[in-house]
Amino acid sequence: MESLIHTINKLQEVFAVIGEHKINLPQIVVVGSQSSGKSSVLESLVGKSFLPRGTGIVTRAPLILQIVRYNKEDRESMLEITKNDKIKEWAWFLHKPNTVFQNFDDVRSEIENRTNYLAGHNNGITHEPIVLKVFTLLYDLTFVDLPGITKLPVGDQPEDIDERIQELILSYVKQPNSIILAVVTANTDPSTSESLKIARKIDPDGTRTVAVVTKLDLIDKGTIQDTMELLNGYKIPVKLGIIGVVNRSQKDIFDNKSMKETLKSEKEFLKVNYPEICKKHGNQMLANTLQNILLMHIKKTYPVLRKELYDTKDRLENQLKTLKTPDQKVSFVLGLLNDMCKSYCDTVAGNRKDLSESTLVGGAKISQIIHNEYVEKLDQIDPLLDLTDEKIGNILLNSAGTNKSSFVNEKALEIMVSKQLQNLIEPAMICVDLVSAEMLRIFESIDQSILDTLKRFPKLITEVKMVLNQMIDYTLVSIKEFIRSYIETYQACLNTTNPDFILELVKSSDVIQDAFISTHVTNKKGLTNDEFARAEEERTKQLFKQILSGLNDLDKTMESSKQVKMHKNLTRCYFEFVRKNVRDFVPKRIIFKMVNHVLDNIENYMHKLVFTPYVVNRSIDQVLVEEEHTVDDRLRVERLLVAVNKALKNMADIQIH
Repeated sequence: MESLIHTINKLQEVFAVIGEHKINLPQIVVVGSQSSGKSSVLESLVGKSFLPRGTGIVTRAPLILQIVRYNKEDRESMLEITKNDKIKEWAWFLHKPNTVFQNFDDVRSEIENRTNYLAGHNNGITHEPIVLKVFTLLYDLTFVDLPGITKLPVGDQPEDIDERIQELILSYVKQPNSIILAVVTANTDPSTSESLKIARKIDPDGTRTVAVVTKLDLIDKGTIQDTMELLNGYKIPVKLGIIGVVNRSQKDIFDNKSMKETLKSEKEFLKVNYPEICKKHGNQMLANTLQNILLMHIKKTYPVLRKELYDTKDRLENQLKTLKTPDQKVSFVLGLLNDMCKSYCDTVAGNRKDLSESTLVGGAKISQIIHNEYVEKLDQIDPLLDLTDEKIGNILLNSAGTNKSSFVNEKALEIMVSKQLQNLIEPAMICVDLVSAEMLRIFESIDQSILDTLKRFPKLITEVKMVLNQMIDYTLVSIKEFIRSYIETYQACLNTTNPDFILELVKSSDVIQDAFISTHVTNKKGLTNDEFARAEEERTKQLFKQILSGLNDLDKTMESSKQVKMHKNLTRCYFEFVRKNVRDFVPKRIIFKMVNHVLDNIENYMHKLVFTPYVVNRSIDQVLVEEEHTVDDRLRVERLLVAVNKALKNMADIQIH
C-alpha cells in the first residue's frame, strides 16, 4: 500500500511544477496558529530538526513534505550523486533535482532561501509550493505545511497578512480530498482555536479532520482531567481521531536534545500522566494513524483521481498540439489563416459549436450594441430638445422678415427641423464606432486553440490584426460619411407632402384625425384606381393647406400662439418621421457595409495581404518566428506529459484490493 503514497508523491511533484491544483490530490494539510507547535509535530514525525524557526511568520510558502521510506533504487540514485555510502537519511528538493542534502541544517537554510526567493524578503507569503522529500527508514507520509494563522501584522508584514494566510489555507483545505490536520494547544480553550474554526467551517461534520493536541506538558496539573476529556473527543467534534503529543521544548531545542530522546521522554510522560490512554497518543501513534488514514483516503479517492489524471493528460496533449512545430510551413500558415477566418465568421454568425454560456459574443454582442446603445438612446432623444416656444417664435419672425405668412413658414420649419435632426447624427456615429470596436474584439473570441497558435507567432498575429483593422477602418469611414449624408439630405430637403410625414401629423392630433377621416370618406363609385388615387392625393393637399392656413397670430403671446404651436408640432412630427427612417437605415447600413463586408472578404484579404507576400518573397520562416517563451512552454508541456504518463503507469501497476 505504501506504493500508493509514492504515486501520490509523484503527482504532487508534477502539479507543483505545473503551478496549479486542478486535480484534488489526497493529502494531509497541516493547519495551526503561530507557535501552536506545528513545526515540532512535523519534526518529530520526520525525526530530524530541519524547519526554520523564529518569531512572526516563519512558514511563508506551502511546504509539501514527503516522508519516504526509501528502497534500494532510491539509495542507488543517492549514491550516484554523492558517492557516500555512509548516508542513512537524506533530503531532496524538487527545485534542486541534482542536489542531495545530508545535513538537515542545510535543509533549513535552503527552505529559508527558497522562501525568500518565492515570497520576497518583506515577510509576505506565496502560493507557490516548496517540495521537500525526506528519505528515512521510518514510514511513508505526506504533508502540506502552511503558514501559521495570525491576526495582526508584525514588523514589515503586509497589513492584510491575516486575509492572505486565510486565503492560502482555504485553497488547500477546501479541496474535498484533503485531510485537515488541525493543531491545537492543550493550554488554551479549544473553542477559541483558529485551526478548529477553519476545520469546522470547511468540514462541519468532522469527517476529514484529525486533531493534534500539543503542549500537554505545559498544562497545570489541576487541569489534567479537562485534558483527558479533550483527548477522549468530548470537546472537539472530529471523526478521524484526536491525538495528544509532547514535543521538544525551546530548552530541548537549545540543548540539541535528540528526537530519539524526545520520543522516549514523551512515552514516559504519557504513561505517568495519562496511564489509561497513553497507548492511544504520542508521535508514534500519530504517524501510524495518519499513515492509515492517508492510505484509506487514497484508496477511496483512487478511481476519481485516476480519471482526473487522464483528463489532465488529454489537456496537455491538446496543449502540445497547439505548441507543435509545423513540418510543412507554407500549408501550416495557409491552414491557420483559413481556420482563423472560419472561426471569426462562425463567431459572428453564431455557428460555433462551443457557444459561450456566460457572456454575449460575436453577432449577438453586435445586436445588443445596436439595440441598447443605439436604438434605445435614439428613441430617448427629445424631438424638441433645446427648442423653446420663444426660440420658435423668433425663428418664425426672423425668417419672415417684413412679411407674414398665412400658411406654414417653410423657411422657418426647415431651419428648426435641420437643427433638431442634427441630434440624430451623433448617436449613429457612436454606434458605428462601438460596432467597429466589437468587430476587433471578436478576434479575441475565436476558437481558443487557434488563437493560442496565432499568439505563438508575434509577426503573424500582428499582421492579421492589422489587416482586420484596415478592413474595418475602411468601412468605418465610408459608413459614417454615408449616414451623415443620409441625415443631412433630410435636413436640407424637406418634403412636407410625404405621406409618412402626413401620417405622423395626423396621428399627432385627435382633431386632425377626425378631419382626415371625414375628408377621406369618399364614394369611389365610377372612378378608376388611378383617378381615385389622384383624388385622394389632392384631398390630402387641400386638408394640409386647411390645417396650416389662418395661423397669422404671432401678435399673441408665444405660449398661446397657434402658429408657434403648429410649427412646434410640425417640427416634432417631421423629426419622428425622419427618426423612424434613420432608426431602420443605420443598423442595416452597418450590418451590410461593415459586418457583412468583413465576413465576405476576410479570407480573401488575409490571403492577398498576409499569406501571398510571404510565399512570393519566400520569407515564410520570418512569419513563424516564435516568442521566446513559446519554446519553453513546449518543453514544459512535453516534460509534464512525460511525468503524467509515468504517474499513470505507476497507478496502473498498483492493484487495489
